[in-house]
Amino acid sequence: MLNNLKKIGKIVATHGLKGELKFKIEDNLILDGEIQKEQFFLENSSKNLDVFEVEKSYFLNKKHIIALEDIDTIEKAQKLVNNTVYVKKDSEFIVEEFSYVGFECFVNNKSYGKVIEEMFNGAHDLIKIKYENENIWVPCVDFYIKEIDEENEKIYLKEIEVLSNWSSQ
Repeated sequence: MLNNLKKIGKIVATHGLKGELKFKIEDNLILDGEIQKEQFFLENSSKNLDVFEVEKSYFLNKKHIIALEDIDTIEKAQKLVNNTVYVKKDSEFIVEEFSYVGFECFVNNKSYGKVIEEMFNGAHDLIKIKYENENIWVPCVDFYIKEIDEENEKIYLKEIEVLSNWSSQ
């Protein structure tokens, strides 16, 4: 059954007394549509899978709150805390966010490690590359990035010497 499902998050806590739940979506996913009336497949620690329809979904103080069918008390909701949430693989309301994490980075055709993290600093995207014992943040701007090959998951860098002591190695 799990072959047809995609993991999208976890139930992290109860909310209120009427059985609502706090839902944490995976970091690389975003909701791209209404999830009301959609099916959630919840897997507990014993690997048992139960199917619920989402009756209500909203955000409160940056927390995602959901109400599931037949879960109308805090006691019922507490049994679902820490359950892993799956949806059908073909569900259109969940979109995977593009990420450079895992891309291999090259300077002058020599591999200098892989992207281990990325962030936006308010001005532009940054990628963090791990090379041997050093981590370095590289701004994703033309001055440092020569080319990005998304198909082969490779990033070709230039002018990296100003950010690191890699040039002395």
